[in-house]
Amino acid sequence: MEGRKTQFLKKEDKKRKNRVITALAVSAGVLALSTTVLAISYGVSESQAQGYKTELENVYNDNFYNLLESVNNLETKLAKTIHSSGTYQRKTLLEASKNASEAGISLSALPLSQNDVQDTVKLVNQISGYTSILAEKLAQGESLTGEEKSTLVNVHQSVLDLQNQLNEFARKLNKGYSIIDSSMNVDSGSNEFSTNLTSLKSTEIEYPTMIYDGPFSDSVVNVTVKGLKGKAVGQEDVLAKIEKLFPNLVRTDFEGETNGRFETYNFRLTNSDDEMLYLQVSKIGGHILTISGTGEEGDASIDESEAKDLALRFAKENGIQDGQVVWSDSIKGDVYFNIAPIQNGIILYPDLVKVKINMATGTIVGYDATSYFTNHTNRVLTKGSLTKSQAVGYLHSTFEIINSRWVLSPLDYNREVVCMEVEANGEDGKYYFFFNGETGELENVQKVIETDNGNLIM
Repeated sequence: MEGRKTQFLKKEDKKRKNRVITALAVSAGVLALSTTVLAISYGVSESQAQGYKTELENVYNDNFYNLLESVNNLETKLAKTIHSSGTYQRKTLLEASKNASEAGISLSALPLSQNDVQDTVKLVNQISGYTSILAEKLAQGESLTGEEKSTLVNVHQSVLDLQNQLNEFARKLNKGYSIIDSSMNVDSGSNEFSTNLTSLKSTEIEYPTMIYDGPFSDSVVNVTVKGLKGKAVGQEDVLAKIEKLFPNLVRTDFEGETNGRFETYNFRLTNSDDEMLYLQVSKIGGHILTISGTGEEGDASIDESEAKDLALRFAKENGIQDGQVVWSDSIKGDVYFNIAPIQNGIILYPDLVKVKINMATGTIVGYDATSYFTNHTNRVLTKGSLTKSQAVGYLHSTFEIINSRWVLSPLDYNREVVCMEVEANGEDGKYYFFFNGETGELENVQKVIETDNGNLIM
């Protein structure tokens, strides 16, 4: 490890690194589609390559310091929780749950090998769920048991160890450590960055066993890719598929491969409208997972109905079965569609596909099917016994009911629950209420926030 940064790269290795440095960030919100791809092609100049690399290095550094801040806040909130009671203890538990969730998001935005960070991801997910459950218990007028308090002490110690580990790594960054350089050095499925960041895990961090064996247990926390099936597809076959799906291409550049949760071929496309698109295509099945690009500005050449047909057709050709548009919005010359499969009249929100189409050229400039290919599987689903009138009856009379439908709703801790979704207008805006189809319990509430850049759900 020592002296690695000062060693000269071999010419072949330098070309490999300049050929492709790709970062992909996809929002998981039901209504948001935000894909940013930073790619350096094989033929660009050394100065351009270094410029792109510096930008991406800054992004990774920001993500790391966000992680450190979340863990620092989590440690503080847990310490306060241990030494408090009553309403204030419930407040710190809720804040700790939020901090742990934020830490998990920051972890997912770093170029880490999944095997190396599995325990850390599991830890922050468990803490988020466990503290939320304890806060709910306090809200019901109960008190924490001695065993629960003891578990919180153990959890706090684990977070202290993680905090020390991250602070040690922060000192490396301050001395010029490069996340990109180390993440590109791969050995036995683990990159050097992951090894460095988690090097203290096995000896210094004790991962406590949670008492609560609930939604965030191992079988739920460890997300696996369920929707990719079949044989590996070669690069030539993938290229043939791309040329069929994008008939107006003038150039296709291979940008390398990604070996993470999804193993992909990466491409940069240029079409006759001079639009540049970045694609990730799964090696298994040859499915397009993501598309990112920027469309042309100008008068619309297609209307929203034509764009909808284009989005549905593209999704179907790319392996999305029984998809229907469940939401759409137009923002500054682009139209966005959320497409979900329908099973027995139930919308499968966990399998959502997001499509963005430029209205001026009719080009698909944004596409995210990672949720679909992560979650899609054979499910046995039936509508619950809850009626619309029962669900509406749970709401205040001031709400104006717009629509209701059956959905499979992704909830906290990776739960999936068949719910009746009720769309309603309130005095301060539009809401979506999700009622458990069997019990009638309110599982989730989402509020539509209107912005200059379209509507968001929170």
